Amino acid sequence: MNNPLAIWHSKMTHTFGGGTMTELHNGLCQAIIEAPPVELDMITSVDVQFHNCQAFAESMEWEFDLKTMWLTKSRWTKMVRQYLDPQELTAWLDQIETHIGSKNRGIAMLRTNTVDSVGGEEFGNKQTRRWGSCILAISFKVQPWPQITLYSRTSYLGYLSAMDLSVAWMAGRYVSDRIGIPLKDFRFQWYNEAFQWHSFKSLAYLFNHPRHEEYEAMVECRECDLDDPGILEYITPALRISRNWLQQLLDHDDEMLSYDDMSFNTYRRIRRRYHTEHKGIEYAKRFTAQTPGRNRHYKEFPPLPSVSIHDLDFSPIGLPRRNM
Repeated sequence: MNNPLAIWHSKMTHTFGGGTMTELHNGLCQAIIEAPPVELDMITSVDVQFHNCQAFAESMEWEFDLKTMWLTKSRWTKMVRQYLDPQELTAWLDQIETHIGSKNRGIAMLRTNTVDSVGGEEFGNKQTRRWGSCILAISFKVQPWPQITLYSRTSYLGYLSAMDLSVAWMAGRYVSDRIGIPLKDFRFQWYNEAFQWHSFKSLAYLFNHPRHEEYEAMVECRECDLDDPGILEYITPALRISRNWLQQLLDHDDEMLSYDDMSFNTYRRIRRRYHTEHKGIEYAKRFTAQTPGRNRHYKEFPPLPSVSIHDLDFSPIGLPRRNM
């Protein structure tokens, strides 16, 4: 399972390349899914990681349907509002149009908002985003070639990575409108301190992958002995941890554990998505029995609609593309 897009790997840095942003993203996900232990910088029970990463695409052609990552249009709205300030974004675009245009020197930098942490001991749950924002900045230059660069602290490949790329791609789309260079002629560069594969948040990518049947056989099989080479010749750390967490989910199904009786809300959300999107709505309805005494009742998720990134823009912060 060699990764054709990996240009150079070492324990110090990881470099990846692709023709388009779509090819790059698929290559990044494939690389971490299929990476043997020696190529990974961290392996935990919840995730595996590449550190000190840079990735580039020769063209900013990008196709992404939010449904394929079990994400909603509201998640796009939330992300845009979290990271982008409308006044800062407008000033950045004005600077590019006025001082860089289609031929001048300069690198225009847009720093993102600081995203506050959520939860913590005082709220009776685990704190998230305690280490700061994931997307740090986006820059543009036109010399020696048009390029959008994304700077990130971290990103979950196979989950929010596609949304991170979409924010950068959309920023490039607005720049393209301002300076008249087609977006497909932009290059893309991504500097990322840590790419991560999350055991259950990234499951959607496996079930929507062209090789989904192969991956499903690895992670869903109830009887497979993954240490027996006669059953499965090869299972990587990323697939192993995804299998471990999915098997817990299937155990809950065998026990007929309702959504109400799950205490870990993030895991419950993925379980509900997995049921509806992968098993079907009727299967999901089996786990909606209301538990007396619970403050909230969790029903099955309705099927997600397809939402192309091409149909979205920065309207959530009051900057629709048609007015920019």
